[in-house]
Amino acid sequence: MVDLVKMRASIAEILFIPVAELHGETVLENSDNWDSMARIGIIALVFEQVGVSVSGEEIERVVTVQDLFDLIDRKIKDAA
Repeated sequence: MVDLVKMRASIAEILFIPVAELHGETVLENSDNWDSMARIGIIALVFEQVGVSVSGEEIERVVTVQDLFDLIDRKIKDAA
């Protein structure tokens, strides 16, 4: 099971924003720090915390934090 609180805190850390400003509807691209390094950080984070791999292309299609959580959920279900 994904610890969404921990995941959300880690995403906020990668984006250098307060966790209180990161919500499901937050558009990742609107962050000044949503760059290639942040995307790589998210890929590593997902693998580290959840144990599933996501591709750069999949991350590119993610718009909001909720989209990212939905992607992770699909990957977990596909791996089961």
